[in-house]
Amino acid sequence: MRPGVTPSPANPKPPGWAYWGTSLLAATSAFLLSATRLLHAQASATIDMGASLVRYDGFLLSNALTITPTFTWLGSRAAVNARGTFLRFESGNRSLQGSVVGSVFTRPATSWRIEASGTAGASSYADFASFWHLLGEVRVRYNTDRGGIWLGVTGGRTAFGSTDEARPVVAASINAMRRQSGFVLLMTAGRAFVGDTQYSDIGMTARRQYKKIVLEMLLAARFWSQGAGEGVYGEASGVLPFSERWAAVISGGRYPSDPIRGSIAGRYVSAAIRFRLQPTRRPVFPLPLPHSGSNGGADPMSTTSLTLTREASGSVRLLLQTPPASSVEIAGDFTDWRPMSLAPTPQGGWEIVLLIPPGVHQINVRIDGGPWTVPVGTTRLVGDYGDDVGSFVVP
Repeated sequence: MRPGVTPSPANPKPPGWAYWGTSLLAATSAFLLSATRLLHAQASATIDMGASLVRYDGFLLSNALTITPTFTWLGSRAAVNARGTFLRFESGNRSLQGSVVGSVFTRPATSWRIEASGTAGASSYADFASFWHLLGEVRVRYNTDRGGIWLGVTGGRTAFGSTDEARPVVAASINAMRRQSGFVLLMTAGRAFVGDTQYSDIGMTARRQYKKIVLEMLLAARFWSQGAGEGVYGEASGVLPFSERWAAVISGGRYPSDPIRGSIAGRYVSAAIRFRLQPTRRPVFPLPLPHSGSNGGADPMSTTSLTLTREASGSVRLLLQTPPASSVEIAGDFTDWRPMSLAPTPQGGWEIVLLIPPGVHQINVRIDGGPWTVPVGTTRLVGDYGDDVGSFVVP
């Protein structure tokens, strides 16, 4: 858990709208935490409470108490992520920051997808520094059976203090991801222009999950920089769950300055306890009933069953038998948990053909925009977020 934004106090200013806007973001995050049970099962929320030991470049070593709420919601064509961070330093000063990201997706055409997102964020430190930023991004993504590659272009405005000092932001990046047996490798490279500041970053993030223990490491470098510093930086973190709701989080490392969001470079070590709000529990389904085109008064979801067929091309055909429906979607680890729409079959079912690597996979189903459920024909497991998921094996 990286410590909060702490800009240099070189130009004292009274707190402006960014300070109150950040407070509103933090309050909104807290409300979303409490409202998670009212949303579909693809919503999750956590709150981290702990302490950080941090040394910002040009400042003395300091420690701080930290509170970090997060909220994520993933729909069939959209996603929302909100995050806030509050730090109380030993000096009595406080740092407050928050951001909200909204994304929309197109229906995948084979393996291609277009995504667009907007970000709004603000931060403040004590009573003399505040930042805000508004960004928009468009990504073109190509998914493969074990990863994907995408290009992104970002534009927007960022400012220290009032809107009169806003600077334009233009950035571009290329990213590639590879997944295999609980291991994820992400490679990134990008170039950013923020007013008269410019810099390039290239890096690698590795994430390994063993059962419910998650380890993550980032190693990157900044170069071709003008006004944003240069050098190698890296961070590492580990999450050790105690139960479905509680986990220990330990992290540390060095991160570079961020001219877009208003942070300066620093080193930190942090430890926290993470509390996860329990998502809505899904009902336990009985064995599938014969599908006859009508549910005959039975629970509609009890007639939903999944079968797999290996195609000659190496792809896998997923066939769902459901009650009458206007739309059926699936999401799983093989789709990076992004919903994908199925096509109706002449026999009354729904199907999709995907490149799914051999091994054990997880899946959930949504019918007519309802809650995410476990299809009959899979093994019910408790997922990483405490919700139920279906498990199946591709030979």
